[in-house]
Amino acid sequence: IEFASATGNIIVVDTLNKSIIKGGYAEYFKLKDSVFIIKKAVAISIIEKDSVFIHGDKLMVTGKVEDRIVRAFNHVKFFKSDLQGKCDSLITFEKTGLTKLLVNPVMWTQGNQITGDTIHLISNPKTEQLDSLKILNNAFMVQKDSAGFSQMKGKNMYGRFEKNALQTLDVVGNSEVIFYVRNDLQELIGITRMKSSKNIFITLTNNEIETIDFIDKPEGKTYPPSKLPETEKVLKGFIWREKERPLDKEGIFIYDDIEINKKEPKKIETIETEAKEEKTKEKEITKN
Repeated sequence: IEFASATGNIIVVDTLNKSIIKGGYAEYFKLKDSVFIIKKAVAISIIEKDSVFIHGDKLMVTGKVEDRIVRAFNHVKFFKSDLQGKCDSLITFEKTGLTKLLVNPVMWTQGNQITGDTIHLISNPKTEQLDSLKILNNAFMVQKDSAGFSQMKGKNMYGRFEKNALQTLDVVGNSEVIFYVRNDLQELIGITRMKSSKNIFITLTNNEIETIDFIDKPEGKTYPPSKLPETEKVLKGFIWREKERPLDKEGIFIYDDIEINKKEPKKIETIETEAKEEKTKEKEITKN
């Protein structure tokens, strides 16, 4: 079969890559090794005890089984018990374990909200464990404290994971931080606001910021809890986006309930054009 299309409860199973694609309408092109699905489209990466669910208005799967690429377009959200995210476009290279979140991305992990112009997640394809994180341009991380928001920002951020938990974060270039300091009894004893033209290195333990090290001498001070001025409580660019976070695998469909019946199927050529445009945007980001 060179071409096929179907409407209804569509399920495409990839046993080699341990993935399932579902949706209400699909087209398959054998020569292009391409499948695209719309209408509550969802890609499921089957991981032992904790699968990843990715939704977009349009899902496109291309390439041979051993070198498969999954793209999601428009209203993209994904859910895993310890990792959630949202963006306009997403691309996953299953062979290398690289996932790119493009256009206004936001990600939540271990109580942290992470944003930037582009976010890269790198996992180990063999162990299926998260390995590292790149937040490129306008990198920003927020951690909610009962007294306010601890915040870190910089041009870029580079993180490392151990056993799927974020362990370190290197904030690079024009770094700034607001940190709520607590003693061993978890009593708030101060609020630190600092900035540095160079790097800030952060370590995390049990989902909490443990240490903050400045590569160069920073500017700023630590305020008594009651003395922090209102104008100093947030860094420029701060936005709390918790309401956008999918809380379960059904939350990734939040936009579909109203809009899904109004959408007409797009042909594979249209999807490929969008993919090429997305690649061009990636090249422009890399050059900058």
